[in-house]
Amino acid sequence: MNKPRRATIVFYDEEAQQLKLITVFRREVQSVIDKEITRSGGMTIPPIAEDGSTEPLTDEDARNLGCISMLMQASVHPELRDRLRLTLAEPTNWDADSRKPSSE
Repeated sequence: MNKPRRATIVFYDEEAQQLKLITVFRREVQSVIDKEITRSGGMTIPPIAEDGSTEPLTDEDARNLGCISMLMQASVHPELRDRLRLTLAEPTNWDADSRKPSSE
């Protein structure tokens, strides 16, 4: 018997003021995944991986995934920005982010 497919979600819990990580059944969020893949194409890890690639996932890929997840949340939750202690190739210019925060 195959286990149901799952998705991992990173989100900011404003009440607890913490980043949280959960795993959910894909069937429960598949419509959102499909919509976002259509809209943006998503991001592969590692970013240079082709569809169907089986290249190894490395420590560096894991660090990058964590960093990307944190930066994505900080882009819409300014209260997180001062807490970040990340070493980036270039400084983040939060003013350059033209997206408007969502009410969700």
